[in-house]
Amino acid sequence: MDALMSQNFVIQGNDLWDPTTFDALRRQLIPSFDLLYGSAVQAVAMTVGSAPRILDLGAGTGLLSAALLKELPGAHLTLVDRSEIMLAKARSRFTNQDNITVRTGDLLDPIPVGVFDAVVSGLAIHHLTHDQKRDLFTRIRAALGTDGVFVNVEQLLGSTPRLEKMYDEQHERHVINEDTPAHEWVAGRERMKFDIPIDLDTQLGWLREAGFSQVDCLSKDWRFATYAAWVTS
Repeated sequence: MDALMSQNFVIQGNDLWDPTTFDALRRQLIPSFDLLYGSAVQAVAMTVGSAPRILDLGAGTGLLSAALLKELPGAHLTLVDRSEIMLAKARSRFTNQDNITVRTGDLLDPIPVGVFDAVVSGLAIHHLTHDQKRDLFTRIRAALGTDGVFVNVEQLLGSTPRLEKMYDEQHERHVINEDTPAHEWVAGRERMKFDIPIDLDTQLGWLREAGFSQVDCLSKDWRFATYAAWVTS
């Protein structure tokens, strides 16, 4: 495993991902990727109508939004991300689709104006401080209409140091078993130094405090999980 760490990773500006390889690497770096993203899509699809308004925060290249649009072709999606480089890939993915809006914005910015049926995020919110996460959950709750849903695919922190060590070992085992290029795992390790994850139970508690009436973990593979929170009338 030491050989995996033998190369250097250079961070250029604020963009820690290369948009040309981002999508292809998801399954190699994220265990149970299809389960996690599929759970997010189905949670939205089973909650909303046929033409929902969906907000994707930290949308990146639009990978999660594309999966949602495949399941819900009548959806109106707003994608928000702070990286213009990633959003360029998203815009090219959704060329000439009038039901897609792509805009530059940070997770700390005000939520776009309007009432949404669903708010989703994929592996972005763990970059915020814990206070910023709690504030974002409150703002997401306010942006959702009656019977709306928030779904987050997230990277977690183990609830104890022992469990976190197991999370990390299992994550690396997956990466190696997927024959991930060594330099990509080195880059992944460097990106993870910027992460501020927290355990699942704490996040579910914050969602309840933010005013969500029902919360649940839909799928989980060690340090990666998809959880959802509903607004019910």
